[in-house]
Order: sequence, then structure tokens, then C-alpha cells
Amino acid sequence: MNIELRHFRYAIAVAEELSFTRAAQRLHVAQSALSARIKEMEAELGVALFHRTTRRVELTEAGRRFVTEAEHALHHHEEALRQAREAASSTRARLKVGFQGVAALELTPLILEAFEGRCPGVEVEMCRYDWDDPSAGVNSQEVDAAFVRPPFQAGDLKMEPLFAEPRVAVLPHRHRFATRPHVHITELLNEPFVLRRSPDRIWADFWMCAEYRRRLDMPRLVEVSSADDELQAVATGRAISITPAAAARFYPRSGIVYVPVEGVSPSTVALAWSHSATNPAVAAFAKAVRQVCRTKPHILRTITDPTRTLTQDLRGCAG
Repeated sequence: MNIELRHFRYAIAVAEELSFTRAAQRLHVAQSALSARIKEMEAELGVALFHRTTRRVELTEAGRRFVTEAEHALHHHEEALRQAREAASSTRARLKVGFQGVAALELTPLILEAFEGRCPGVEVEMCRYDWDDPSAGVNSQEVDAAFVRPPFQAGDLKMEPLFAEPRVAVLPHRHRFATRPHVHITELLNEPFVLRRSPDRIWADFWMCAEYRRRLDMPRLVEVSSADDELQAVATGRAISITPAAAARFYPRSGIVYVPVEGVSPSTVALAWSHSATNPAVAAFAKAVRQVCRTKPHILRTITDPTRTLTQDLRGCAG
């Protein structure tokens, strides 16, 4: 008979339960089979592992030592399996993609699906970043690629634009412009403005529309550090904000309205990666992005001109 790991488990179960009946139940084997395996082990070893009576089961000294070593053997066996699985996981091909907000909006799940079709063996890890890093980790090379919204302080990056969407004003629902179909940026310049807390002044100035306000006295600024803080500041009437048009779809909230802003440049979403990127999956991911942008023009239309698309849809329904 060859003593195997399952025999170690049998001996350990009997030693812990001090009952062949309970040990058999725990191991989901027949009691007669368990007793037979223990006897076979004892015959193989030439020693008794247990004293048996009609009322009790006790370990012998040989049995005590055998069970101690059997426990060590099982532990080392399980640790070896764990280490092997961990090593396999760590060496599996992986692509880390940074993003802020909702990444590439409605295109995101389609891009991930297209990439999986190209590289089924590569695991994609999506990494969310706050406003303190508008590069979403790609400047520091914490990620392999990122969905970003320039302008920001970019390092040695390659950027491939996906689309540009309008910017909208986020206003309290009782604001005097809240019912307007659109508003010009010059009408908002004296309003208290949200200042997105970020060390990147290029990025923060873009969202505060600083280029339109340089000749004016700066109005009161309300500093916020997250999208939730921004919406709360607007809902309570402390400030207004400028944000991408997609916020109306992804962040609807009671007490605020989104009004298209005229006279400001749109917000571009781009895929960014370092010129020195070494992960070969980056090129495949960029191809997946191009594929989706090329084959889903109706989604791009919804993103780049949501007001016109909505109007057309309503007319279609009325007809």
C-alpha cells in the first residue's frame, strides 16, 4: 500500500474526532472504509496509531507523532498549491487602464469587449483616479494606458482622440438660466464657480473656463475635491460648474439642471499611453478603441451632439 495525502487526512480526522463514526461523517466516507484504511496504514507502518475499545478511541504515542507530521505535510502541500496558483496569476498577461469619471462613456464596455476578442488571454484591470491626477496614472506609468480628458500637464505621452463632446453648465434648478435651452459663457463669468481641487493648473483652469475670465475680477470660488462635492455645491446654490455633457446622462440629480454652454471649446476624450510603453497589449488595446469608434457611429453621434440626437429621436417618435 502507498500512503497518500488522503490517508493523512483520514488519520487527522480520527485523531481530532476520537471517533471513527464522526470522522467518517466529516470525511463523507463509509465508516467501514475509513477503518480499513487506518488498519492498512498501521500494517504498512508496523505500528498501532490508535487504541480502540468499544467505548473510545485514543492516539498511541506513535499515532500522536504521525498525526503531527501529517498535519505539517498537508500544510506544506496546500501552501505549495497556493504559491503555484499565485505565481500563475502574477505572470498572466495584464493591461492596466486608468480613467476618471466614466472613462470613454458608452463606448467603454464595447472597447473592453472588442479588446477581449483580440486578446482573450489578457486581463484588463481598470484603475480609477481622482482629480489629483488628470493623466489617470499614465504620466507616472502606474498604468499602461488611460482614458483622459486633455488639456493637462502631459509628459512623454502619445494621445489618440476618440471624440469631443460639448461642455454644459451645471446650475441649481432655481437658477435664472435653468430653463434656457442654452447659455453663452460670457453670461456665466460673474457667477460663483466651482474650483476643482487639483495640482494640475492647466486641467483645473480648463474646467473653470479661466481663458474666458482673465480680464475680469475673479468671482468667488468654491473649492471641491470630487464630483459628488461638485454636485452638492451646485444643488445647494453655492456655485455653478462646467462639466462634460455626458454628466446629464450619467449623473442626474435632483435639484440641478444641465444647460448647454455656447462659446466654449468641447471636451476631448483621448486614449493616452507613454511613448516608452513596453506592454505589447497597449497596441492591441488602441486598435480595439479605433475599431469601436469606426463601427459605432450612432453612439458617437449621441456623445458628440446629445441635444440634436435627442431632438431627432423625439421627432422620429412623433412621426
